[in-house]
Amino acid sequence: MKWIVNGEVYEEQEARISSRNRGALFGDGLFETFRVEKGIPLFLNEHLVRLVQSAEKLRFTHIPDEQEFKRAIREAIRWNQVKSGYLRLTLTRGNGGFAVPLKQLDQPCYWVEARELPLKTNLYDQGIRAIVSYPICNPLSPTSGTKSLQFLDNIMARDDAEKKGVQEAILRTVEGDLCEGASSNLFLVRDGVIRTPALNRGPLPGIVRAWVIQTAHQLGLTVEESRLEPEELHQADEVFLTNSSLGVFPCVQVNGQSVGHGVPGPVTCRLIRAWKEAVMEQTKASF
Repeated sequence: MKWIVNGEVYEEQEARISSRNRGALFGDGLFETFRVEKGIPLFLNEHLVRLVQSAEKLRFTHIPDEQEFKRAIREAIRWNQVKSGYLRLTLTRGNGGFAVPLKQLDQPCYWVEARELPLKTNLYDQGIRAIVSYPICNPLSPTSGTKSLQFLDNIMARDDAEKKGVQEAILRTVEGDLCEGASSNLFLVRDGVIRTPALNRGPLPGIVRAWVIQTAHQLGLTVEESRLEPEELHQADEVFLTNSSLGVFPCVQVNGQSVGHGVPGPVTCRLIRAWKEAVMEQTKASF
């Protein structure tokens, strides 16, 4: 496998970053994960806009421009011959110790990896199971809503889920309300109304989250972005999750209790069908 590091192509075992890279030292960086289908990175522009906006929010300077990122992404897909798979773009603030003023860190570092990883289609028919994890999301944190490398809370929550034999952990805020999944955005459906935690509660402004909200409105469905409490998971008729790797996928059990009838619900299935159509449209374009 080949990696693209700061625009240069390397074999995976030869790719290097400095031991003083702040991404490795302090988690001082950001990343974007893309789904690739038919060799096309889905929602490429939306991902790059989010990355740059997050970098600006966190006071990065001299951020590579969109065209440079696109060239690196194109090269990673081409060199690794990815048709259906995964791509990750990582951006760090570069090299420097903790005491170095941010304004002096003007040489960001980025790398792109891409690999073949076909989707497991039974996920959409069977759904996943989840637990509600501990309160860790802080809506007031300056990193809230960014896809930062400071991902250890999510990793630990996901490990808790795996130890309990389920696939996802639903995170709560420090105030106890629902925030998001460890690797996904969260949606509930009750009486035909779709509800999701508002962005001011700390979830990532997910690419597929935004697509769901827009598409649901186009389909004549009502969407509410608000504060959601944990007990609402067990009152919901349907629960579904979203992320860029999998799109829209059902959650049929939370904390050992079935959601609704324990099978993917009609609203979820309708959005999954719409998502598959959107992917087909995306793959007709070039980049």
